[in-house]
Amino acid sequence: MNKISLKELEEKLDNEESFLLVTFSAGEEDVKKSELVEAFDESLNKEEQTAFYVNFDGESQETLDQLGEKYTPSEYKGDVWEPKDDGLVLIEDGGVMKNPRETLLGKSLIEGTADGADGYGSSFMEYMDGIDAGISSALEYAQQNNIELSY
Repeated sequence: MNKISLKELEEKLDNEESFLLVTFSAGEEDVKKSELVEAFDESLNKEEQTAFYVNFDGESQETLDQLGEKYTPSEYKGDVWEPKDDGLVLIEDGGVMKNPRETLLGKSLIEGTADGADGYGSSFMEYMDGIDAGISSALEYAQQNNIELSY
C-alpha cells in the first residue's frame, strides 16, 4: 500500500482516477502496533494489486463529512462514504463505489487490536480472512463493471 496525503487523495479523486483505497483514523503508534498496513499489503500482494491509504487522524469531522459527500456519486444507491470508518473502498472515476463490509476500520477496532484488548485480535494478521474477502469483493466488482484500476 502506498501512503498518500489528503491533498494527494483529493487530486486523484478530482482527476477521476479508479483505484483501491484504504482509509482510517487512528494514531500512528496504534496503526503500527496493530500491523494494519502490513496485513493489507500481504493481502494485496496475493492478488498482485496495489492500493493507496490515508490516515485521517487529526482531521476534523466536518472535513471528513464534506469529503464523503463530495465524492459519493449522486446516483450511488449505497450510503454516503465515511472516510474515517469505511476502510477499504473501490474508487471509480473519482467516486466511491464499493465498500466491502468485511474491511470496516473504525478507530476502536484499530485501538483494540493494537492494545490486544479482550475480544480483539493482537494484530490485523488475525483478520486476514476478512481482509482477503473484502479485497476480493472489491476486485470482483471492478471486473464485473469493467473498471480499470490505475496506480
